[in-house]
Amino acid sequence: CESVSAPVWVEGRLVGPDVDGLLLGSNPAQNASMIHSFSPLDYMTAQCGKVLPVSGGGVLESQPEPRYPTRLDCQLTLSAESGKYVHVTVQALSIDCDGDSLSIYRGGSVALFELLGSPICGTSPPSQNTFTTEEGGYFSSTNKMTLHFVTGSSSTSGSGFKLSYAAYGRAPCSSSEFRCGNSRCISADLTCDLHDHCGDNSDETSCTSGHGSGTSLSTGTIVGISVGVLLAIIVLSAGVAYFMCLKRDDRTQGRKSPTVAYSTRKYRGPQV
Repeated sequence: CESVSAPVWVEGRLVGPDVDGLLLGSNPAQNASMIHSFSPLDYMTAQCGKVLPVSGGGVLESQPEPRYPTRLDCQLTLSAESGKYVHVTVQALSIDCDGDSLSIYRGGSVALFELLGSPICGTSPPSQNTFTTEEGGYFSSTNKMTLHFVTGSSSTSGSGFKLSYAAYGRAPCSSSEFRCGNSRCISADLTCDLHDHCGDNSDETSCTSGHGSGTSLSTGTIVGISVGVLLAIIVLSAGVAYFMCLKRDDRTQGRKSPTVAYSTRKYRGPQV
């Protein structure tokens, strides 16, 4: 298994394949807290005909060279543990449409009925991902997903593809998992790694407080907590105001003169 080490800080600068073009600040500690981990990187040409175990997730590129090879017929199966599913998001694509394509299948085979969408080719930069589905990526129907990369005999100018993958389950999530905005559960280690493993990018939207966790709060939860706190403050303020009014009334009653009873009956002097 070929892999590339995670980016590291070199002379105040983050260096590594996953941070190309990433705008970072001048404070390494602050940047490191924002981007806490990076998914492992593999190459499909090094994994042809194999089953790649998916314990959490990772990144897969077509090949390490600048251009993908010709006359390629490469299959790779991503396999999560039983009870889980596999999600794939195409991050970047540069495949000539003259006989070259990448096909994604929802199961462990390349049977036509398992094909998700149609074979894809063309060009899509990382900032403009147009190769996806309405659900936000490609999702398996079992714990397996198969990729099939085919190239023709003509020379190519394409750089291939880059995709991220992740094993996921359904809510409720465990303490070691992150709950996505779409109620999928992924490994908490996949948050804030510059790749959309959820399918709705919710694992990359709150990355300023360091390491992600399965207890990360969604926007809706934060709004609900804020409203609850505001209502509690209003009720408490009303209670304090009412108590102060009662105290003020008590003081006012205490300062009043004692009541004197007068009679209109005429005094007739002592009775003999």
